[in-house]
Amino acid sequence: MRSVYFGLLCAGMALLIGCEATVDPIVGTDKAFSLYGVLQPRADTQWVRVYPIEDRLEPTAPDSLAVTVTSTDLTRGRRATWHDSLIQEDDGRYAHVYWSRTPIEYEHTYRVEVAGEGERTAQVEVPVPENSALALHEPQAETLPVIVPVHVTQAVPRLINVEVEYYVQYDRQDNVAGSASPTARLRVSYSGIPERTDGEWVVPIDLTEDYRTLRERLVNADLWNPTVGIVMRNMTLRLEVVNDAWNPPGGAFDPEVLVEPGTMSNVTDGFGFVGAGYRLKKRWTPSVEVLERAGWTDPADLY
Repeated sequence: MRSVYFGLLCAGMALLIGCEATVDPIVGTDKAFSLYGVLQPRADTQWVRVYPIEDRLEPTAPDSLAVTVTSTDLTRGRRATWHDSLIQEDDGRYAHVYWSRTPIEYEHTYRVEVAGEGERTAQVEVPVPENSALALHEPQAETLPVIVPVHVTQAVPRLINVEVEYYVQYDRQDNVAGSASPTARLRVSYSGIPERTDGEWVVPIDLTEDYRTLRERLVNADLWNPTVGIVMRNMTLRLEVVNDAWNPPGGAFDPEVLVEPGTMSNVTDGFGFVGAGYRLKKRWTPSVEVLERAGWTDPADLY
């Protein structure tokens, strides 16, 4: 059972954060079902994977599970029945994915329930975070390092997968052979860095340190041209807003820890994880003055 739990956890979380793993049944328990998914208020269709927990390790059969999957909006009291669909994984195994086009609303709580024959049930209650956005604040450029604070506009529970993607130019076009472009998209992780004060999340983007990090990568890849430096064309902050249940031990999605069944399970009378969340992103280009202060190259210096 231990060796397959993380694969199932990834199968559900992939709907929001992405994850690759082999999916197998879980055995050796009196629980009836495992369910995995993410309720997304910005999606027009919701998906939850449901796996029966059998006494023997056997592939999922390509026929009906004979279960009913429902969701109840506990805020409004509305109930919806989900539809079954059978998919085939890349490795040839089958999985039952239940879906619904019932809208998921911000700040509502939903109960997702799987009911089988007799009293075989599993359920989970999922609160959906507030609707928020990303707001740029004035750069802190008077002293080094140069920091660009980006605020999340509502007091949402958690942020995960926080990263900044820089679209940069690292050489002149006439220095690059053939049709290749002297540009690249380079990512810097900010997971674990956002700060929370009085319920408000702030991502303090360090333009000075990120410039040094990208310069080192270019040097290591033998792409560094000191006469050009790094020109930022634009930058994009990406993150996911999620509910409080996205709280792995130690604050990290570590396979060596999550492989233990039940380590990050919020399902009652079953295994698995059903969370809620949505993605946010913001793209912009700081002023030339701010970038130069942090060490980046002024595009005008190339011409």
